[in-house]
Amino acid sequence: MDLKVLNATIKKEFQIRLHAYPISFMVGCILTSFYTTFGAWLMYHYFFRKRLAVDFTELAGTSDYMSYAIVGSLMYLFVVRTCLNVSRTLITELREGTLESLMLAPFKRTSYFLGNMLLQTFMTFGETAIATLIGVFFGLRIHDFSLLKFVVATLLSLYGFFGLSLMLGCLMLYARDTYISQNTLFTAMFLVCGVTFPKEYLPSWLQLIGSIIPVTDALTLMRGALLGGLSTESFMLVSLRVFILGTIYIVMGFPLMKHVERIALEKMEG
Repeated sequence: MDLKVLNATIKKEFQIRLHAYPISFMVGCILTSFYTTFGAWLMYHYFFRKRLAVDFTELAGTSDYMSYAIVGSLMYLFVVRTCLNVSRTLITELREGTLESLMLAPFKRTSYFLGNMLLQTFMTFGETAIATLIGVFFGLRIHDFSLLKFVVATLLSLYGFFGLSLMLGCLMLYARDTYISQNTLFTAMFLVCGVTFPKEYLPSWLQLIGSIIPVTDALTLMRGALLGGLSTESFMLVSLRVFILGTIYIVMGFPLMKHVERIALEKMEG
């Protein structure tokens, strides 16, 4: 890893976030989490009238639906912000006309993408903290907090999100599109990864799709760390799954990114 490239990437992206993106962009992301939480609150109180399915507690690991849904919405905010901003870095370079110059520079992909990920993670923590305060107002309660599990869940989640962002970045750069690809993926994740309800309620083929996306198990880990309901053995097993999935995405993502970069440059010349 090249620390010079890492530091330069962080400084560059920070300046872009500071000067190019207004505060309203951050507010919009926080509102996304608010709408998800508010929608879950309306359904729980007025549509379901605070009644849950008999097997909900067994599947979710808690009987507190609002805490379950709010933790899911907070994690969804986190994955959208990290994956979105890391994955669209190269297509942004392409649109700004600097991709060719970047390829000619001493460009270390690991340091470049990791720098973007670190900065975005730091900024998203601030947004998530604000969204958490909103969640407390709607009924978020921490039932069985474990600091060790929380740290492990956070690190493994970021690892899985990083791998996922590489694959999404390849798709964006190849298609030269951000809107359709990103919104399709995030909508699918919201459905199959168990953001506001246990994924076991879905058909088996949708559960299978959700099982190969690291977000699903990352949600399980974070809920286990904050709400309990997950034994130590189960926590370790799910942690291993997230690590394996993240590794697969990363191992596939970097070589595929190089290939897509060549295609993008050829299209520029063509």
